[in-house]
Amino acid sequence: MKKFYFVLAAVITLSSLNLYGQAKKYPLFEHFTQASCGPCASQNPIFQEVYEQNVTNVHHVAYHTWWPGTDPMYDYNPADLDPIIGYYSVSGVPTMVQDGSVIGGPAGVTQASIDEAAAPGSPIRIIVTEETVGTTRNVNIEVQTVGEVPSGSYRLKTAVAERLIEYGSPPGSNGETEFPNVFRQVLTAGTEGDVITLADVGSSVFFDYSYELDEVWAEEEIYAVAWVQNVSSKDILNSGATGDPSLELVNTAENILQMQVALSKR
Repeated sequence: MKKFYFVLAAVITLSSLNLYGQAKKYPLFEHFTQASCGPCASQNPIFQEVYEQNVTNVHHVAYHTWWPGTDPMYDYNPADLDPIIGYYSVSGVPTMVQDGSVIGGPAGVTQASIDEAAAPGSPIRIIVTEETVGTTRNVNIEVQTVGEVPSGSYRLKTAVAERLIEYGSPPGSNGETEFPNVFRQVLTAGTEGDVITLADVGSSVFFDYSYELDEVWAEEEIYAVAWVQNVSSKDILNSGATGDPSLELVNTAENILQMQVALSKR
C-alpha cells in the first residue's frame, strides 16, 4: 500500500512539472584562480565552504591563469585556457563568473545568491552520461527542452574537469595544496563551443564526444560538464555534469517544491 501512494505522488508531481515547464537550474560558477595568487588563497576557501553545501545544486569549473606566478594546472593546457580567459576579459585573479556574468571575487558567492540564481528554473535540462572503454571516455549529452526558450543563438560548451587535485606541497607560492574542479580540456570544437539548435518543447537534441584519459589525471576524479550559453549576452541557460542526481527538486515561480525523475528519451 505504501508503494502505491509513492508512485501516485510521483505521477502527480511529474504532471505538475510539465505544466510549469521548467527544469532544475544548476547555476554554473566559472572560477579564475591561480596557485601563486595571494588573494586566491584567502578567498577560495570562503567560496569552497558555500560550494560544499550546494554540491548537488551547482556546477563549478576552475580555470587557472598564467599570472601572477607558477601554476602547473595552467601549464598543462594553455591552448584551451587562454581563449577562455580572453572570452571573459579576465585581467585579475581571483575572478568569479556566474552563469556567464562576472560577479567579482569568489568570496562574494553566498547561499542567498545561489538560491536566487536557481529559483527561476530553466527551460532546458542537460543530462551528461559517460562510458569508459579502455582509456577512452565516451560522453553523451542530451539537451531536453521543457519550456519556452528565450530567442537567441546558442552554443553548447563541454569541458573535462578533475574534481580534486591534491599536492603534497604547494605547487605555487600562495600555500594552497587542494584545488577543486580543475579544468583540463574542452570537448567541443574549440573553446567557442558547438552551435546548438534547441529542440521543440518535449523533445531533445544529442551530442557525442570522446576523450582520452591522461596518465597524469586521477581517473576516478575526472568528469564532464556541459552548458548552453547565449552567443551575444553570454547568459547560460543551464548546465549539467556527469553524476548529477537523477531526482530533481524544482522551485517554481510559485515557490512550490516538486520532484522529477530526469529520464533520457534516447
